[in-house]
Amino acid sequence: MNTYAHDLFSLEGSVALVTGATRGIGLATVRALASAGAHTFLTGLENEDPSGVASRLRAEGLNVTGRVLDVTDAPAQAELVADIFRSQARIDVLVCNAGMAIDPIGEPGDPQAADDAGLRALDAMYQVHVRSVVELCGHVCPLMATGGGGSVTIMSSLAGVRGNSAIGLYAITKAANAQVARNLAVQWGPRNIRANAIAPGVIDTEFAAPITANEELARRRREKTPLRRFGSVDNIAGTILYLASPAGSFTSGETIVVDGGTVIND
Repeated sequence: MNTYAHDLFSLEGSVALVTGATRGIGLATVRALASAGAHTFLTGLENEDPSGVASRLRAEGLNVTGRVLDVTDAPAQAELVADIFRSQARIDVLVCNAGMAIDPIGEPGDPQAADDAGLRALDAMYQVHVRSVVELCGHVCPLMATGGGGSVTIMSSLAGVRGNSAIGLYAITKAANAQVARNLAVQWGPRNIRANAIAPGVIDTEFAAPITANEELARRRREKTPLRRFGSVDNIAGTILYLASPAGSFTSGETIVVDGGTVIND
């Protein structure tokens, strides 16, 4: 059998680390990377039971290890990365997927006020989406470079590539995610590290339930999407696999929008 397509997307012998990976897009990403041959480290908060999630994936025949990680805990980040490198001697793929959306929601169309509640929400989302990503990449990229390079993918959002009246504070931090990827691509490109961001539209997950579970909001959003449907977690996981694989080895510094055409709709 011709192995060309297999080899294009093979991660055999590689090591991957995925944050925020106990459900939704993160979990699908772990499945995709592990199915392609990567020993994949799955992280999540303690109450999300990352070890239990990893155990279920191992029962499916996938090489997955679960570890507890609060991405805002910088010492814990450093310890986890060092431990993975000690045991595996390499880290080839990093996917920064941990996220939260806690914008104070007002009436539709109302501008978001920069009040205390809004600023506290902004600070919390900044810690998770931006600072923790910068810190984690600071731990991983030097080790990745010693192994000859690799791939960093940061989860941005469609909200971060256009104005947003409902979750504008979240959108600010997601726009920053894309800039982190561009910076990393320039800074680490000479060491053969590729960095990209993905900006999903509405993906049918628990995270997007405020839209997908609201009949009127869901209808309006589908009407604004040329494909007239929501995306699946596999749509995003497949894009991450492309970026991590030999097929994506000349793609760097990009923000790839995966939204069914929403952002270009007239």
